[in-house]
Amino acid sequence: MTTLPSDLQKAAEFIEKHDDFLLMTHERPDGDAIGSIFGLLNLLRNHGKSAEAVLPDEIPDKYLSFLPSNYRTDISSVEIAMHQCCIILDTPNRSRVGIGPGLKCEQIGIPIILLDHHPDNMRYGQINVVQPEVSSTAELLFMLSKELRSWEVTPDVATLWMLGMVMDTGGFRFDNTSATTLRHAAELLDLKADHHRVMLEMFFSKSLALQQFEAELFNSHLRTDFEGRFAWIYIPETLIDKYRIKMRDTEGLIEILRSIRTADIVALIQRSNDGYKVSLRSKDSRYSVGWIARELNGGGHEMAAGGKIKNTNFDVAITVLSDLVQKVLNG
Repeated sequence: MTTLPSDLQKAAEFIEKHDDFLLMTHERPDGDAIGSIFGLLNLLRNHGKSAEAVLPDEIPDKYLSFLPSNYRTDISSVEIAMHQCCIILDTPNRSRVGIGPGLKCEQIGIPIILLDHHPDNMRYGQINVVQPEVSSTAELLFMLSKELRSWEVTPDVATLWMLGMVMDTGGFRFDNTSATTLRHAAELLDLKADHHRVMLEMFFSKSLALQQFEAELFNSHLRTDFEGRFAWIYIPETLIDKYRIKMRDTEGLIEILRSIRTADIVALIQRSNDGYKVSLRSKDSRYSVGWIARELNGGGHEMAAGGKIKNTNFDVAITVLSDLVQKVLNG
């Protein structure tokens, strides 16, 4: 009986047979997206492939020391067509691809390899490697590297994939941390991943202004509902201006909020051009914030997701969000 190749094997075979790659990830990239795309970029270049990464959005300051200097912030459709393949990482649907202004994912006319771990992935590539049981796209890429015959994972690549795994598992604290995840992390350590540097930069290096911003935000703007089971904060633009904070540098805020003992669901809310952006977290798999996010035209994981409430005022937005949260909490 013939065994059909897995999606990982198909992706590896395609990569081995081709020589020129364009890498993309989602808009407003987080730690997993950043570690994944630059780890793969280095891996491909280390093995004689031509590769470039496109990241149109500004990258949070804490990641800058991990990045190679030569990546693109914009690209044209003509330049896209000059590549043999586009590898899109950690991006569940076309609308979230960070391709830059004036372009849409549908305009990518070259084959797409999609690697992702989001359960709501729309599988829009020619080769789709989608494994929701894997902790992070960075871990998925490490699994892919095992399918690439005799390809060495160098310490720089191992460190970037360790970065992605650490950030999407909350330092291996979240329930997406499986025994396999820890084994893969140990293998990356054996490959000389700089785990200490990752932990230091991600969790123990914060500006005084950001510390003060967080202190005032929680002291003055934290709200709770449903007997403390729902905790939320609206981030006022005046406070951002006061401390000269860049919102891209506040990635860990919602995890501080999630640490409130009584809170089953937490949310961060901020103003956007046409409404309110909502980031959501749950501490218990019984309470799906993924469902809430999908009701708000967003998506993500069942315990970590986000959406948007459009074209309304603040009071209506909070009512809409609270009603959805109440439905989830009441089962």
